[in-house]
Amino acid sequence: MPTQRYSCTAITLHWLIALLLAFQIALGWALEGSNSPELFARYQLHKSVGISILLLSLARLAVRLFAVRPPVSDGPAWTRTLASIVHWLFYLVMILGPITGWLLVSTARVQVPTLLYGIIPLPHLPVGRGWHEPAETIHGAMAWLAIGLFLLHVAGALRQQWLLGKPELQRMIPFVRGKAVGAVIGALALVVGAFAMGRMVHPDHERPAGQKTLASPAPAPAARAAPPPAVAESNKTAEAEAAEDATVIAQPLTDWTVASGGRLGFTARWNGEAVDGRFDRWRAAIRFSPDDLAKSQIRVTVDLASADTGDGQRDDTLKSSEFFDTGAHPSAIFTARDIRHLGGNRHEARGSLDLRGVSKPVTLRFTLSIDGDRARVAGTARIDRTAFGVGQGEWAATDAIAASVDIAFSFTATRPAS
Repeated sequence: MPTQRYSCTAITLHWLIALLLAFQIALGWALEGSNSPELFARYQLHKSVGISILLLSLARLAVRLFAVRPPVSDGPAWTRTLASIVHWLFYLVMILGPITGWLLVSTARVQVPTLLYGIIPLPHLPVGRGWHEPAETIHGAMAWLAIGLFLLHVAGALRQQWLLGKPELQRMIPFVRGKAVGAVIGALALVVGAFAMGRMVHPDHERPAGQKTLASPAPAPAARAAPPPAVAESNKTAEAEAAEDATVIAQPLTDWTVASGGRLGFTARWNGEAVDGRFDRWRAAIRFSPDDLAKSQIRVTVDLASADTGDGQRDDTLKSSEFFDTGAHPSAIFTARDIRHLGGNRHEARGSLDLRGVSKPVTLRFTLSIDGDRARVAGTARIDRTAFGVGQGEWAATDAIAASVDIAFSFTATRPAS
């Protein structure tokens, strides 16, 4: 009589889940090391695969409960009972494992949003922080239980197939005939291959050559076009400097309006790699005259929630209480009242930066070129994020994220026609 087989749906779900489980367990062991873009990407992939396993397992459970399946293999009662226990424990692992992982993410001290495979947002579960430690314990136990169940499951199937001579593997492995030696070797090779991929997966390896960090865009042309003050100055002749100085003589103290198209960018270093970003919303109140620097004033207000690094999950993390804490401190404000001329078109603005409820002195250096009622400005600054408490808990250390953050800005401003 022909062997009674499981349905194509059951077989497909069985092997998809098996391969994903092997991959996921190995990937879980790879979630170690210092905080880095690579580790961040691995965590996101681990969460995505976990939810995939959860959904596939629920589908497989529905097929088991409601679809017709082959009769249970005959044999001693204890073997049938053990096989049933192993199967139901597998469902427990495949469902409880992802759910406890979801609980871990939802109750973590650093609230990192989840985008499944970088596309579908996964909301946090509405549970309290008290669930975190139990979920962590259970989540780790599920991984070890899965390994033990896998060994029992394989041993039981091989016992039925070769020691007892029952066509057990023909019921679940596609295209199996005879003693199924080749199919078994192939199936085990696939599982071992999935496990090996989980150990070696390195999302950062796939980025294009020359790209500095995962999902981080290259600096905008405006930022690259602004030369360092020293370079800009070295290209000027004495005659050009004199002409520029003559241009700014006797300019009245006026209010300047920043034109659209300006850029306020930042660069942090994460495990030695540059992460470039920008703030999309900021405004500046500038009352300035190169002939009256003592009364000139600059005030820049930055909407911290507009931070954009090219990675939505990372951007949401920056808004969290561990970094900018935009819920309590939505804006950063730089105020300068001590503006100095350094020679040529180079200037320096000394003031204070209010960020995350902390005020610290900060100095900006910038170049300024005024042509009639239009001015072009480009400059840089460097701040110490730790001085403002940007990066709490595990992120306060500077071994992964450097303390220094470079600021670069460039814009055009206009004043009322004289």
